[in-house]
Amino acid sequence: MKNTEPKKPEYNKFSHFFGSFYLLPADFRNEPLIVIDGIPGRNLNSLNPSDIESVTVLKDASAAIYGARAANGVILVTTKRGSTDAPPTFTYQFSHGFLSPTKLPEMADAATYATMIREMQSYRGADEGSMAFSLDDIEKYRSGEYPWTHPNTDWFDEALRDYSSTQRHNLSVTGGTQRVRYFTSFGSQFDDGIYTNNNTSFNRYNLRGNIDIDVNDYLRIGLDLTGIQEDRMRAARSSNSVYQSAIRLYPTSPALWPNGLPGPDIEHGDQPMVSASDATGFNDDERVMFNSILSATLQVPGVEGLAFSGYFAYDKFSRERKLFQQPWVLYDLDVDAYLAAGNTGREDGSAFLIGTPKAFPEPRLDHLNEQSTSRTLNLKLDYITTLGDGHNLSAFAAYEHNEYDLEGVTAFRRHFLSNELPHIFAGGDAEKDNSNWVDLDASQNYFGRVSYDYEEKYMLQFSFRRDGSIRFAEGRRWGNFPSILVGWAPSQHSWWDNSLGFIDYFKLRASYGQMGNDRVDPFQYLTAYAFDTGYTLGSNRVYSSGLEQSGAPNPLITWEVSNIYNFGWEAYLMDMRLFFETDFFYERRSDILVERNVSVPRFTGISLPDENFGIVDNRGFEATLGFRDNRGNISYRFTGNVGFARNEIVEYDEPQRSVAWQERTGKPMGSVLRYKSAGIFRDWDHVNSLPHVPGARPGDIIIEDIDGDGEITTDDRVLFTQTATPELTFGFSFDFAYKNWDLRGLIQGHSRTM
Repeated sequence: MKNTEPKKPEYNKFSHFFGSFYLLPADFRNEPLIVIDGIPGRNLNSLNPSDIESVTVLKDASAAIYGARAANGVILVTTKRGSTDAPPTFTYQFSHGFLSPTKLPEMADAATYATMIREMQSYRGADEGSMAFSLDDIEKYRSGEYPWTHPNTDWFDEALRDYSSTQRHNLSVTGGTQRVRYFTSFGSQFDDGIYTNNNTSFNRYNLRGNIDIDVNDYLRIGLDLTGIQEDRMRAARSSNSVYQSAIRLYPTSPALWPNGLPGPDIEHGDQPMVSASDATGFNDDERVMFNSILSATLQVPGVEGLAFSGYFAYDKFSRERKLFQQPWVLYDLDVDAYLAAGNTGREDGSAFLIGTPKAFPEPRLDHLNEQSTSRTLNLKLDYITTLGDGHNLSAFAAYEHNEYDLEGVTAFRRHFLSNELPHIFAGGDAEKDNSNWVDLDASQNYFGRVSYDYEEKYMLQFSFRRDGSIRFAEGRRWGNFPSILVGWAPSQHSWWDNSLGFIDYFKLRASYGQMGNDRVDPFQYLTAYAFDTGYTLGSNRVYSSGLEQSGAPNPLITWEVSNIYNFGWEAYLMDMRLFFETDFFYERRSDILVERNVSVPRFTGISLPDENFGIVDNRGFEATLGFRDNRGNISYRFTGNVGFARNEIVEYDEPQRSVAWQERTGKPMGSVLRYKSAGIFRDWDHVNSLPHVPGARPGDIIIEDIDGDGEITTDDRVLFTQTATPELTFGFSFDFAYKNWDLRGLIQGHSRTM
């Protein structure tokens, strides 16, 4: 059998040097930095998946080269490019998928709900005549024969379809000559909504062109152009209102009356059969993005291995959103009149339905427009050389400058005479409004890296980055971010084969890196002012607005800092077919920006800025085990992985606790104080035998008396450390290939541990 796998991995590529993804709490701004074709901050969600060539995740000291924004990891995405001396190749891809909810709440049916309400009322001493539901009511709910008076509604089943659909089309052309290489593509995506009465959809169109031209043997230029158009259409009511009302509405209320009209709500007019439809209006959000890169690389004549390169990227984003809200009608049954007319619940009750307009008395429109631009200049000097036998050296130094600005405006009008003209000019003049906002950002960065390896046995890499940001005050806006990585591959030594030859390849690696996080509210070092409610002055009682200070400035605010230590190894056995990788890490995140809401309580009315005060530790490991092989025209690969990460608070502004078990320091971020349940009170004797809150009755939850003082107080709350952030992640993937056929699968999951 011929093994087509490489005899050894590309272990001297430091961008793939380490592997373990650190889980940090959402409170600490844990989104990774997205870098697409070298440009930080571009939108990964808007990228056409068919245009992606490779994805690399930098999760430790190797990410330090991105400095101030690398503390939460870096995801590098490279798009496809043309090939030399390749004829034009046309590729068309189509996919159609089906999406369904992973899990929905299981709600009680009408009969069960009515039974539980009766049980609760019985605990409170209600007699049969005072019960909200009679035994006859329960039987009618269960029978389903009385839809007008005793409906039985599964709200999620009524409001949601079994699945929604998604489909993609993509056409690409790639090729090239000795001097010119090109890749172009056009793609589209359409997703519809999951709601039964649906006004939700997503449309996206992607157009890309990547061109590389060798002007001569020394100079290469490139031009990348990308256009993206997205349209997000939704109902005027939010998805949250749909799901919240589906949970809260009673199973004894109808989603739709037998004649098809919508049933009642609980509050705010939210009813899933209407809230997700165009009956409430629409929320149309259109976005257009234009991304471009003009690049050049010059191999310096006469100096082998020396190259000068640079690029200028210009990105434009525009957005227009129309939120048009209109009144809708829900219907209640006049039960008394319906029954008085001799009906039983089986007969048509359309004549007894009462329609009630909901939400607004008339249509209204909120029209938003905003545009932003981003400009990035990058200049880089690279040098690669071999010093003597086996000594390989590479280095680069670079400068980068980025500017970003945004401006938006919104206009509001109500009192529309018709729903047919959802435009600002068609609204009334009374109570109209408008607003405007601006945003800006800028950074300047100097960075470089030196990499050395000797005969692919010993590896050393050092990088340094100095970042400056206008988000912080003079004297605090510059940060330094160094990193060092070392590696040793003992399997490359001659003595290895004599003693440990059954291991084809083995490498040890370690690293340290310091990274920053500047994803904080900018300009907190400045004194901010806001318009106040104003005053009525003078004999003519003229209203005058004024300014007041908003919050307190903090001129000392600066970067959050992450110090990451990593140690790991990788091994290949069985002629490189079996591979095993393990990494251990420890991270200390310091200077975390938090409010001192305890030192100065909120009831004082003082709004404080963030301070570089918090400290959080994060530690864990990641392991990967896999097997790959080829047999004739068949190749296959199995890979399993598991990771564990746990964080704990080292320092933050915590109040003095009266009991030790409520201290958050030393516990994971996101831990919450809750009372601990110890069962249900069975009867009055049971209630009187245990400490309980005033008014406790049989059927209520028993609250555990944690401090044992015979009373239920706030000191009996305990800190629950199982948070929404999973500590354990795991996955399994497989890949089978036969000639031109390929079958892939992925299973992944996560879990909270104790």
